[in-house]
Amino acid sequence: MNYLAHALLAQPDPGALIGNVAGDHVKGPLAGQALHPRVAAGVRRHRRVDALTDTHDAYGEALVVFPAGERRFAGVALDIAFDYFLCRHWSRFAAEPLEPFRQAVYRVIRDYRPWLPAGFASLGPAWADAQWLRTYETLEGVAAVLERLAERRRRPLPVAALVDTVAREEARLEACFLAVFADVQAAVDAEGVQAPAR
Repeated sequence: MNYLAHALLAQPDPGALIGNVAGDHVKGPLAGQALHPRVAAGVRRHRRVDALTDTHDAYGEALVVFPAGERRFAGVALDIAFDYFLCRHWSRFAAEPLEPFRQAVYRVIRDYRPWLPAGFASLGPAWADAQWLRTYETLEGVAAVLERLAERRRRPLPVAALVDTVAREEARLEACFLAVFADVQAAVDAEGVQAPAR
C-alpha cells in the first residue's frame, strides 16, 4: 500500500493520519522517538497494514505476475499500482468522495506540521502543495511515481518494464488488489485504534 491507501486506512484524527501517511519515513522502534502519541499510533497501524498486505495470499499472487527479472522490484511497483486501483474503486471502500478526502489529507499535513516525523517534515508539505495524491489516477502517474523513486535509489529501478507489466497484467493485478484491500480494511477496522505494535 502507498500513501493514498494508508491515508484511507488511518483512524479519523490528524495525528493518526500523519502517522499512517508518514509511516515509511519512521525507521526502527518507536520507543524513544519524538512522536506525538497519536502519530505513533498511526505509524503502528501503518506497519500493521503493511504486515497484513505482505502476508495476504492475493498479494503473493500479484508478486509472481512480474517476470523473474523484475520480481525483486515488484513490491515497490505494487504499492504504487494499488493506489492506482484504489482511485478506480474509491467509492467501494470510502464513504467520502476522493477529491474532498485528498484535500483533507493535504490540510492536515499543512496544519499539523509540527507533528510531522523528521523524515517527512520537508517532504510532506511539498508533497501536499504538489497535490501528489492525484498522481495515482493514471498509469502515467504510476510511471511518474516510480521515476521519482528511481531518482532516490542507489540501484537502478526498471521503471519502464515495471509499468509495462502493470499495464499488461492490469486485470489480474486489479483483482488481487480488490481481494487484499477488502481484507486489510476489514482487519484494521476490526482492530480499532490499538493496532498491535511492531
